[in-house]
Amino acid sequence: MSTFKILFQDTIQKELRSKSLLWLFILNILFIVVLSGGINYIAKMLQEFGAPVDMKNQSIHIISFFVSFWTGVLSILFGVSCIRTDEEEGVLGQILSLPTTRFNYLMARAFGSTFLSLMFFLLLNVIAFLMIMISGDDFPFLATAPIGLITTFCSIFGIVLLSIFVSFFMGRMLSFITMVFLYFFLSGAESIFFGEEITSFISEMSFFKGVSLLFYATLPHVSTLSNLTSKLLIGANYDGFNYLLEVFHYFISVCFLIFIVSFFFKRKEV
Repeated sequence: MSTFKILFQDTIQKELRSKSLLWLFILNILFIVVLSGGINYIAKMLQEFGAPVDMKNQSIHIISFFVSFWTGVLSILFGVSCIRTDEEEGVLGQILSLPTTRFNYLMARAFGSTFLSLMFFLLLNVIAFLMIMISGDDFPFLATAPIGLITTFCSIFGIVLLSIFVSFFMGRMLSFITMVFLYFFLSGAESIFFGEEITSFISEMSFFKGVSLLFYATLPHVSTLSNLTSKLLIGANYDGFNYLLEVFHYFISVCFLIFIVSFFFKRKEV
């Protein structure tokens, strides 16, 4: 068995042993059940009062947003802890003394964290599907849903890589808080520049807009990919997506991020 596969499996097993992950999963299931039931109760109540509001099949859009949000939070959590915990527990040096390279170790941890987050996303969507079908709504997912899993994987991988990079410079808690703020900042930057013409990027340039443009140009568009996932899974409205440009940008930005993370990790003392 290759060292990459061993480290990949170890990443998953290490996180699965965490009780916090189990409780988070249970709380998410309970929230989906309550949310689905609550939306159906409100819809029924409005119908009884004769309100001209059609909420049928709307619960999947709310649940999808909730699942996407928590998947992003979990990706950050796994990303900041997958290497940081090895360092804090004093086993990083022992692992790197094995017949493996630092890059191999880094990618095994990153892909392991990404895979686990993707499984979390998939399981929550399966539970959401069951709850929606039990409530009597129509089949919620489109035929393009498998492609949505690919875009989700790409989004999670970008978040994990960025979280690993941040964890090099601060502790787990501070890294997590920093990444949450950074995630919202990236989402805001993408909402500003998405679908805009290149010439409009430099019009009325300000310091905040310049920093936003720098992040938008160099880092993966994780929020954009998450929105595209919603479109591919449940048909959410997300027009103006340039597939060729976004695929090219994602490839370049992820390669750049892998290079930066690898560069700093190779110079990290263990």
